[in-house]
This record gives sequence, C-alpha cells and structure tokens, in this order.
Amino acid sequence: MKKIEFYPGINLDKAYQELQENAPCYGEFNEKTLYSTESLDEVFVKVTGKSKAEHDEYIRKIHEEYDRKEAEFKAKIPQLTEDYRKRARGIIPEEHLKYWDEIVPIRLNDLYHGMELDCWLAFIEILNDTSKKELERFERCRSLFSKQGHSGMSAGLVFSGLKRFHPLGEMLVSYINDSIKA
Repeated sequence: MKKIEFYPGINLDKAYQELQENAPCYGEFNEKTLYSTESLDEVFVKVTGKSKAEHDEYIRKIHEEYDRKEAEFKAKIPQLTEDYRKRARGIIPEEHLKYWDEIVPIRLNDLYHGMELDCWLAFIEILNDTSKKELERFERCRSLFSKQGHSGMSAGLVFSGLKRFHPLGEMLVSYINDSIKA
C-alpha cells in the first residue's frame, strides 16, 4: 500500500478525500495513521475522538459561542470608549489626549479588543510616578511587560503606543528590548 503526504494545513475532510482519491493508500495526519479503507467517521474518531457529525456540531457550537461573545463585546464598545477616555485623563499627557480619544474606538474594534489600552495606561502611570527614579520606573515597566506575555505583534503595538504617548516611551522601549536580548 502506498503512502501519501498531506500538504501542510490540510483539514481532516480534505485528507479523507485525498485518501479516497489515491486508494489504496495511507497517510499520517496529526501523528495518526489514516487508511483509505477507513470510513469518514472512523478517521474522525481516530483523530478527534468524535464522529464527523459530533465534530461538526462541536465546531458549530464553538463558532456560535465566539459569535455570541463578539456581539456582546461590540455592544459594550460605546461604554468602553467613554470609560477609556475618562481613565486616560490625568495619565496620558494632555497633548496626546485628542489622539487617544480618536484611537480608543479603533483599538476596541481590533483583534485584541483594546488590550493595549490597559497596557498603555498601566505603563504610563508608572512612567508618570516621578517620586521614583527613572531606572526604577523602567524596571517596573520591564517587569510588568514580561508578566503580560506579549507576542511579537502585541509587543509591537504596545511599543508603538508607548513611543507615541509618553516622552520616555522611546527610552523605555529600548530598555525593554535590551533586557530581552540580554
């Protein structure tokens, strides 16, 4: 029996179809050996632990729950926009408040649902605490950044806001980047 290779990113339905088109054959999918002699349900049970119908229902429910949560969040955006604008007063430097007010609804509507807004406010609050030495403020921000567990994309987003919203932002970003490289 010949072995077929599935292309990266193939879904299980398509893998089963390829098995049938190349029968008799077998292939490796998610570290499971699938055979063209197996039924669609057998393949699904082997890989997912669920029949095709059970798996499809499971995925449908996940999408339904995601859509429900997205709709709930979108309904909250006007109130969240107002809340973030108010919270920024006294934290974001006065000269940047107009821009802040413009971007808040945009950031809330993006993939991260405005996660970076909380990050920026937390970092800038620390940077604004002039009772502490600059190095101590930078170290507190570095520690906070580390605890937040940013990916490359979210880190870049947080860094760009720090540079934009605080005079020490550029230096802080360099400090954090230097500590990451060390």
